[in-house]
Amino acid sequence: MADPLRKLPVSHEPDPFRYGSRWKRVRLPNGELVDQEIPLTPEDLLDPQPGDEVTQSDPHAQVVTTLHDLLKRRFESVEDVVVLFDMKIEWGISGLPNPSPDLAVVRGVPKREGRSIYRAADEGELPSLIVEVVSYSEAAMYQNDHKVKVELYQRVGIPEYLIVDPPFPPKDPMALMGYRMAPDGRYRRIAPDSQGRIHSETTRLFFAPSPDGRTVRVGDAETGEWLLTASEEQAARKAAEERARAAEAELARLRAEFERFKKTGE
Repeated sequence: MADPLRKLPVSHEPDPFRYGSRWKRVRLPNGELVDQEIPLTPEDLLDPQPGDEVTQSDPHAQVVTTLHDLLKRRFESVEDVVVLFDMKIEWGISGLPNPSPDLAVVRGVPKREGRSIYRAADEGELPSLIVEVVSYSEAAMYQNDHKVKVELYQRVGIPEYLIVDPPFPPKDPMALMGYRMAPDGRYRRIAPDSQGRIHSETTRLFFAPSPDGRTVRVGDAETGEWLLTASEEQAARKAAEERARAAEAELARLRAEFERFKKTGE
């Protein structure tokens, strides 16, 4: 439920609106009722409401948009797999917050236009994989994704949960952490493979930091090949076309030389 980014001011004081804002009807001391913009808190982000304006940091936005592009293209032709992007999920479970995960992959539901909220009880399926990207390098936001949501998604019964820590300044390396539901109904950490990749059994994909450490790459666990974003696929197609043209030109040159050789050799 993210809206256009709010630029953080250059100041030593934290921006009270750094997480976003919500309009609320308040009563002034004189009794007048007015709509007032109030800042969101990390707790509010666990259960965002319609109309909330939620900010995103640049590292967060870059990772989320890249992952959404990769996952959406991966499952675009699969009729019963839906990729939710920053969409509020209502569990239908009393007492639990209803968050808006950065990304969620749901199997067993049809693709259809018009979803603004995913109501799990009505749809009949929970997400098989949820991906959260830490928004800011602050303890409160880290706590939301690494503790509160771990407990929440475990209680709801989400089979797999992936957390991405972008490289916030100072330039720390990107980190990925995954959880998988065990038979006892509790999460267990997913051990990375020998190449540092986190494997998702529910999607048959693996996730790893990109070589420059600025975003996340996604690969096909069955073929071992990396998935390409739209821009990467376009660049690869262009490079292939250039190679084909170069090969045709070289073939034409060799044929011309052969014809000259035939004539001079006669």
